[in-house]
Amino acid sequence: MVSTRFRPKDLKLARRHIVKAAHRVADQEMLIRKLLRKGRPSGSAYALLSRLYDDQRRKLDRLKLIEAMVEVEGQLCMDVPSNPGTSAPPFAIVHSSGISLPDRQSATPCSADDWRPYLV
Repeated sequence: MVSTRFRPKDLKLARRHIVKAAHRVADQEMLIRKLLRKGRPSGSAYALLSRLYDDQRRKLDRLKLIEAMVEVEGQLCMDVPSNPGTSAPPFAIVHSSGISLPDRQSATPCSADDWRPYLV
């Protein structure tokens, strides 16, 4: 079992990645609209948009995982008793298999209504 430790800077980086992915999706959607207005074929543009949606969904899932782990680590570190005589560990390592994300998105591309970009 692999244990991973995430820090707040990992969370910040994941948020930046999700914002960049949202910009790429928006740019591709604008390109498709332009192609449709001109009457040009846009099959390859739709294929790229599908891959961008998948990439965005993976990054959003990773962001949720990191948020959950950083939150769990923060709670465990905050719950350390002030009495130094107890055997509570000051830091916690969270195992990636112990976190479940019940609100994962489906395999269909997410619409703009379902996803809101994080501001960094």
